[in-house]
Amino acid sequence: MAFKVINSVYSPELEFGETFLEAKDVELVNGRWLNEAELMQHTSDADAILCSGPIQAWTPQVIQTLKKCRILASLGIGYDSIHLKTASDMGIVVTNIPDYCIDEVSGHTIAMILALGRKLFQIDKIVRDHHVNFVPPRRETIGDFIRPIYRFRDQTVGILGMGKIGTATALKAKGLGMRVIAYDPYVLKEVMFSHGVEPVDFETLLEDADYLSIHAWLSDETRQMIGEDAFSKMKSTAFLINTARGEIIDQPALIRALEEGSIAGAGLDVTSDDPIASDNPMIKMDQVIFSGHSAWYSIASDSGPMFWHKAMEQVVLALDGAWPTYAVNPEVKAKWFERWGCSHQ
Repeated sequence: MAFKVINSVYSPELEFGETFLEAKDVELVNGRWLNEAELMQHTSDADAILCSGPIQAWTPQVIQTLKKCRILASLGIGYDSIHLKTASDMGIVVTNIPDYCIDEVSGHTIAMILALGRKLFQIDKIVRDHHVNFVPPRRETIGDFIRPIYRFRDQTVGILGMGKIGTATALKAKGLGMRVIAYDPYVLKEVMFSHGVEPVDFETLLEDADYLSIHAWLSDETRQMIGEDAFSKMKSTAFLINTARGEIIDQPALIRALEEGSIAGAGLDVTSDDPIASDNPMIKMDQVIFSGHSAWYSIASDSGPMFWHKAMEQVVLALDGAWPTYAVNPEVKAKWFERWGCSHQ
């Protein structure tokens, strides 16, 4: 039986593990389609699809056209734009790459903490503009635009979401001597304690954190989780860091919090208007650092089989009637095996 595999996020400069399909009776179709109309036009007859959870519109309307599809294999950790319930209803397994760019994103978060806490960008600008230094005893040169700067060992990092990246960030923050607390109702307290992290409730996380770092996945539960009420509980000296999904933050509420001084600043790899709009008020705020959804990037993460081959490996398993390693909707497993499992080949 010939299979049709579609790479719907194809880039000609990359190798996606196409060699894994050579021993199989497979037609491989490459293209790059993002919106609903394009996806419905080009993917409806696929047996397996390489896709992108963050950037494509895998809505119920699109997924319902996938009558033959057994797997949507997302290239990346996030899969928030794939409607999981519809996929499960259709008997489609959805996979991601959960061990991708953990070191990059956690390291990027720590870089945000260091830059915000030491006010590196503001000081750099002052030195460039005014050719000054801050050598003691010339304390008068350290104006209010620099104060306060605190010792990291005296501060607390709050982690929202103790998955792989949240855990890696916590361990790196502990390496700086910082107190680390975390809120994640889906992770056992004993697991957090084993990493030297103090489990707390959501309100304590907001109240105690000097750096609130978001590592949760985007869902109905977390969408706009950080809003007016959350900002009202945070310290006025606290910084918010987001390397997860922009929609977890109520962005208008964040803008107001920054304008009113309810929090000290923010480090944003993602925004809800990603890429950020040219008229977004935060662009002109010195206390905000942007990194344009680059936290994932390194030479290692952007090349070779560490990343680009893993989705195709999931596709091969599914075509063989085997349950994929990185399935994110286990509720479909029984239905999936009934329709696609090895005994039905």
